[in-house]
Amino acid sequence: MSFDHTNDPGPALSRGMWAAVAIAAVILILRVFAKIKLHQFRFDDVLMVVAWAMTLAATVLLQMSTDHGFGTDLRKLEPSDLKVVLKSIAIEVPLVTFSTGFARAAFTLYLLAILGGNRKYQIALWTVLLLQLAGNIVSGVLPLSICRNPRILWDATVKTTCGDSHAVIKFAYFSSAVNTAADFFLAVFPTIIFWNLNLRLRIKLSLITLMSLGLLAMVASIIKTTKYGDIPGITNLGSTGGIELIRWGYAENLIIIITSSVPCIRPLLISSVRKLSSAARSRSYELSGPFSGHKGPSRNTGPYSNQPESDLPDEADSIERILRGAEEEERMRELRRGITKQVDISVMSAHSGHSRSQESGSYNRG
Repeated sequence: MSFDHTNDPGPALSRGMWAAVAIAAVILILRVFAKIKLHQFRFDDVLMVVAWAMTLAATVLLQMSTDHGFGTDLRKLEPSDLKVVLKSIAIEVPLVTFSTGFARAAFTLYLLAILGGNRKYQIALWTVLLLQLAGNIVSGVLPLSICRNPRILWDATVKTTCGDSHAVIKFAYFSSAVNTAADFFLAVFPTIIFWNLNLRLRIKLSLITLMSLGLLAMVASIIKTTKYGDIPGITNLGSTGGIELIRWGYAENLIIIITSSVPCIRPLLISSVRKLSSAARSRSYELSGPFSGHKGPSRNTGPYSNQPESDLPDEADSIERILRGAEEEERMRELRRGITKQVDISVMSAHSGHSRSQESGSYNRG
């Protein structure tokens, strides 16, 4: 069946989502490349790839539903087209929900890798990870399990029994509240830590900006929460079929995937900018790269000499190396403050016929 898409927001939505998924794919590829070059490719990167793959599958279903009339008045669709639309949405929404939970968990694991040396930080981050992940998994499973036969979600002829659908919506509100709080925490938590580190202001501000991009996902989550009344279904077809709910659900998901990956590709971006700048100015000295371990122009005489791994990393290094360097410098500063030398000198009066000097050294550590 052909549809009049003149005033139909469905095709525009699917085109926008395909573009966003493509952008996320580029950012994700750069993330994986940068992490492999830094020898820091870990489970959080695998989890983020899985999250993106689930979003891709959901976008295929979105395109399928659009081709069958999603975005038009669902009450006017042929039964066969309506069934395809509702079935696609019934699978697509949980996929996006799972993907959002996995992407947020991947970012939390990334923070655990760079900030997990402190036990209090570990407890806080693991608590946020498990709460939001559990909430998103349950939110994705509930709509498909509320009825004994899930086909009732897209086929009104199916005879089955269902639980309380209002409970599903209530839990969705609860899960969204947890997600919003998690996004806020994951944006503010590293910001406070970075601000208190002994780093150059420029580096400090750049790290804070990168880590606080999650606030955009928080805004999308809040807006999505206000659209739960538009969920399409057999008993709630509506005039637009939940276009805004789908739009902001994808927005939250893709914002998390993109903004969580940008900090990982920071070394790659800075290295590229420096290479372009070096070529333009025809500099004769070697510039540092994010994977070379150098701290700027080479200070050693040998053409192949490297800086020690323990040196304070340059701003082009990964966030993990920057933090490791800052921590090492802080430990050295504390050590220097903990070592003192005390000198006592006493001079006897000249009337006593002699003078005496005494020096006593004491070293206090810690």
